[in-house]
Amino acid sequence: MISHEILRRNPFFGPLTDEQLKAIAMIAEEKTFSKDTLLLKEDMPATKLWLLLEGDMDLIYSGGGEGAVANILVGSIAPGEVLGVSSMIEPYKFISTARSTAPIKVIEIDANALRALMEVDCKLGYTLMRNIAQAVLERLKYTQVELAAARA
Repeated sequence: MISHEILRRNPFFGPLTDEQLKAIAMIAEEKTFSKDTLLLKEDMPATKLWLLLEGDMDLIYSGGGEGAVANILVGSIAPGEVLGVSSMIEPYKFISTARSTAPIKVIEIDANALRALMEVDCKLGYTLMRNIAQAVLERLKYTQVELAAARA
């Protein structure tokens, strides 16, 4: 469990009520990891959502399969951003790997418990899914820019 005030200071969770923030804080933990930690791996079940407090993460995609280009940087996560958004979107499998580029501090949230809260509280669900969609679109834009640069 963490203090709900940590969540309130972040724009992703900022619009939520005290009651909603306290409920999320109950299913969250603060954790630290060293440089080069693989916090999540492509194709693994997505059971956690993280808020990055300190450090940086690279998002890497291997693509798998014969002839695929392995370990391509497809984005990065900076402090204040969420990581593991696949834990909120079916089929709840990570679509990339995330590696820390420095020591990191995160808030780790149990995705199953968070989805259960979202089912009961539709305003919470709407707010978080809107913010998840925004994060996904930002990462898609980054990937589009990278693809365009690769073709040039």
